[in-house]
Amino acid sequence: MIVQEPIQVIVWDCLNNYEYDNAIFLAERLHAEVASEETAFLLGTCYYRAGRVNETHHLLQNISLTLPQARFLLAKCSVELKSYKDAEIALGTNLDIIVSEFGEQAPYALQLLAKIYNITERRSKAAEALRKALSLNPFMWKSFTLLCNMGEKVDPHNVFQINNTEFTFGVSTLVNLVSNSENISFVNSNIPNNTNMNVNVTPNNVTTRTPMTMSTSITPEIQAPVKRMHSVFSGMAPIPFSPSFGMLPMEESPVLYTPTLTDSNEQKALPKIVNSLRAHVGQLKDAVFSPGPRCTLGPAPRRSSRLFSNNNSSYSVKENNKSPSRKFVAPKSPSRKSKQRTTKNIKTTTDTNERNKSIETTPTITPKNNNGLALLNLLKDLGDAYKALAFLDCKNAIKLFQEIPPKQQASPWVQTMIARAHYELAQYEAAAKIFSEIRKQYPNRSEGMDIYSTCLWHLQREAQLSALTQELVELNRNDSISWLAAGNCFSLHKERETALKFFKRAVQIDPDAAYAHALLGHEYAVAEETDKALSSFRTAVSIDPRNYVAWFGIATVYARQERWKASEVHIRRALAIHPHSGVLRCQLGLAQAALGKMDRAIATLERAVSLDTENPLCRFHRASVLLRAGRPQDALADLHHLKDIAPRESLVYYLLGKVHNKLGNSHLALMHFSWATDLDPKGTGGHIKEGFDPSKQEDAPERSS
Repeated sequence: MIVQEPIQVIVWDCLNNYEYDNAIFLAERLHAEVASEETAFLLGTCYYRAGRVNETHHLLQNISLTLPQARFLLAKCSVELKSYKDAEIALGTNLDIIVSEFGEQAPYALQLLAKIYNITERRSKAAEALRKALSLNPFMWKSFTLLCNMGEKVDPHNVFQINNTEFTFGVSTLVNLVSNSENISFVNSNIPNNTNMNVNVTPNNVTTRTPMTMSTSITPEIQAPVKRMHSVFSGMAPIPFSPSFGMLPMEESPVLYTPTLTDSNEQKALPKIVNSLRAHVGQLKDAVFSPGPRCTLGPAPRRSSRLFSNNNSSYSVKENNKSPSRKFVAPKSPSRKSKQRTTKNIKTTTDTNERNKSIETTPTITPKNNNGLALLNLLKDLGDAYKALAFLDCKNAIKLFQEIPPKQQASPWVQTMIARAHYELAQYEAAAKIFSEIRKQYPNRSEGMDIYSTCLWHLQREAQLSALTQELVELNRNDSISWLAAGNCFSLHKERETALKFFKRAVQIDPDAAYAHALLGHEYAVAEETDKALSSFRTAVSIDPRNYVAWFGIATVYARQERWKASEVHIRRALAIHPHSGVLRCQLGLAQAALGKMDRAIATLERAVSLDTENPLCRFHRASVLLRAGRPQDALADLHHLKDIAPRESLVYYLLGKVHNKLGNSHLALMHFSWATDLDPKGTGGHIKEGFDPSKQEDAPERSS
């Protein structure tokens, strides 16, 4: 008969060391021997981490699940397999019941439930679940970003705060952290061989000051006077600087296990020391915490609680010290009589503690206040900036991102957000420059590279876009961003069929990518496949109702079909999402002009030019509408400005010829018509209609969002 608990520990050890094949093999042996819900969950976890989602789903679906961890795993697999009804049944729909049943896992269960609600277009319920998750765990950054992306107005200063000073979540993660063998470091460079070491684990060693109170503390009597910081996440040497969070002062928290080894041969004894300390740390964990996924899932056998008793007696760390090479510098061992007295005292104290269960108190794990508060303050600053970006207040977002601490500002995520803000402002040069720096420092990072490829598309940089596409495809052919870049690259080369093929590939890899559907729709629109274009745009809007690029695309398709009223309705939907876009207001002005609302059209185009003074498209369409409104003299200023910034644009010269013709300057009109013909002898005939009919535009303005 296989003993269940030790095998579980071995399997979790394999998982923590990323040895999934070995973990699966051992978990299968355990489940074959002891077919229980716990062993099924363990085996399912092994399958899931190895990427075998279907096997996990099949295993757990055929079992009557009662453990919340197993239900959560089944729901997660069901969502990945698009079986949303099964996932919702596994989680439940009552938020309060979910909180009570899932405990520490409740914020993650609520976030998963919100994803189901969002996919099934129950967005009000999704927002409620996300808000509940944030109220339980203020560090759920993803829940905050999802709320912002949904258009929900969330105040970061109310979200990222803790009402009490204790963390009531994440305890199992801390258990896993402490139980890791790499957290036990052996440092003997700064401690003399003759230094006396306190090798006793006493109630005084187990305090509630810092998250690292779970480790077995063996500290030297003489502390170094220099304040240093010790990493929470590793057993590395102290770090001589003071970050705002993530480090614990060594004077205020117990030092990790640092015994002095007096002989070089004693290095062979290190594995046994680690195993012994693991056993004692395990006793501490079982006394303090409820069982987590790393331990057994069911009710664990109760162990002795004398380590947390309120007496002042100390218990030495027992070791099977038969090896002559293991020599610790420790206090002299007591005599036999004192040993017998100590044993009797221990038994008496243990019996007293078991009779007086009310005296037993479980220590709570409270983090260092300035650690948690520093992280929460950073999240507040990032939350303000991200919220501004999500609501497309891009100038304010750039300002807020640039005000965060320099170390955080230099991180690739923050730089990507700043570049995205520049992109939304149609400042493609600035965005491309930031993305280029990100590519140099983080060549294996693909986040935001779809936006970068679109910036290069707008800037008409064929060589850079081709190089970016090749690098991304070689990096990961199963990433939709790689194929979006490839689609933009071939779209820039006017190879429509190839571009469509790559955009379709991106949609196939990630069907929930609204931006991919929007770009596919724009490419269909340029190829004049209006039905397919509308279908792609509507799919993008169904995935993300705040995707203004898709709403703008629907408006341009209706403009091509001269359905101006419908075009105006949809462009207003886009403007409601992005009111600071000059391109969207320009399109609205064209629709109003086509409907005969000349005064409104001119006012709208004036607003568009004021919002985006550097965009030549807005000035060109304002000049075109002014000419149609019988104000050719007012149109001349815009056209002369366009001639200076785009001296080889034939359409500008053609419209200048029309203006001079209206003003009676026949010789100037003929001169500009001649220049337009010289610049584009094959396209002048098409330009005649495009200058007045906005439904016959180049594809560049359609993508300038």
